[in-house]
Amino acid sequence: MKRLGVLVAAGFLFAAAPSLAQTVGACPRGGGGNQPPPVRVLFDLGSAQIRADNKPVIAQAAATAKARQVSVICLIGHTDKLGDKAFNEKLSRSRAQAVAAQMIRDGVPANHLYVVADPEAFGNMGLGKEDASVIDRKVTIFFSR
Repeated sequence: MKRLGVLVAAGFLFAAAPSLAQTVGACPRGGGGNQPPPVRVLFDLGSAQIRADNKPVIAQAAATAKARQVSVICLIGHTDKLGDKAFNEKLSRSRAQAVAAQMIRDGVPANHLYVVADPEAFGNMGLGKEDASVIDRKVTIFFSR
């Protein structure tokens, strides 16, 4: 049973890792005013697991990208300011990679995806009634070109 758990964990890590065609680093600039608006995918505290309620959001973003022939999609992973900075760096990248893996499963070519980690970027911002820490646990999908 322990061996099965290790295999499942290894499979999850492999699925969340970027494919060889993905770019990890900075997103290219540009885009123009006629691009679809950004999409926000929220995550639970300390998790890079895509929630079931966000799978349709990602599928719609993938469908929009295909329909609009978007060739550059930036997936920017964020975290709140809670916890260790090094952990948050890895977590923000893991979140973006999880969204990338789902978009690839939804038919977006891997070479259109740019994975970026931007941990603790917005921490403790006032957002009215919404808890800023909850809103910061996200991946933002930007359609660039």
